[in-house]
Amino acid sequence: MSGHNGHGTYELEYAFFGLQVVVKAIRGDELRGKLHKVIAEASSEQSLADKRAFYKKLVGVLVDAMPVFEKGFWDYLADGAQEEFDGWCAEIEGSIATEDEEVGRHADETHRLTTDQDFVIVSVMLLVERGSPSDDTLAARCDLPEADYFTRQTFAHLLHTLPMLSFQNVQADAVYLLPGNEEDGFAFDDLIGEGYDYLKDLR
Repeated sequence: MSGHNGHGTYELEYAFFGLQVVVKAIRGDELRGKLHKVIAEASSEQSLADKRAFYKKLVGVLVDAMPVFEKGFWDYLADGAQEEFDGWCAEIEGSIATEDEEVGRHADETHRLTTDQDFVIVSVMLLVERGSPSDDTLAARCDLPEADYFTRQTFAHLLHTLPMLSFQNVQADAVYLLPGNEEDGFAFDDLIGEGYDYLKDLR
C-alpha cells in the first residue's frame, strides 16, 4: 500500500508485466486465423471467469506455436508500472495501421519493406495489484536466470502464467495482435529495423 493520501484511504500500487512475441504465421495458415479469432471475439465487458477463459484460450493457441516463436521481449516491473503500461499501449496503438495504404499487398516503404508478410506480433500487458497473490505468482515465475530470459521455453512458461492469475487483482490488461487484420503481416526485415530493434532473437 502507498502512504496516506489525506482522505482516510490508501491508494493501491501496481506491478507491470508485459510480453511481446513474434510468431511466424504464414498468410493463410490456421495459426494466424486462430489468433485473430480469439482476440477479435473477446468481449470488451468480461466477467472474471470470462477473462480467465480468454487467456486460457489465447495461451493455448500461442503455446502450440512455440516452435515458431522467432523474437520477443518481456518485462516485470514493481515500480513505475502505470507509466510503463501506458507507454506500451500508446506505442503499440500508434503503430497499428489504420489507413488502407498502410496494409495489404503493396509494400509501403514507411510501414513494410517487402510483401513477404510471414510474421505477426502478439503483445500482452497487465497492471497487477502489488503484493496480491497474482503479483506473487508473476514475480516468482519471472524470477529466472538471465541466461534463460529469451528462450522459446521461457516465453511459453510466462504465457502459461496468465491463466493462473486471479483477475480480481488485475487493474488493467491489454492484448494486441499486429497487424490488426487476418490477412496482413510483417516481413522479417520489418522486424529488424527501427522501432523493433529491442526485440531479442529467441532460441
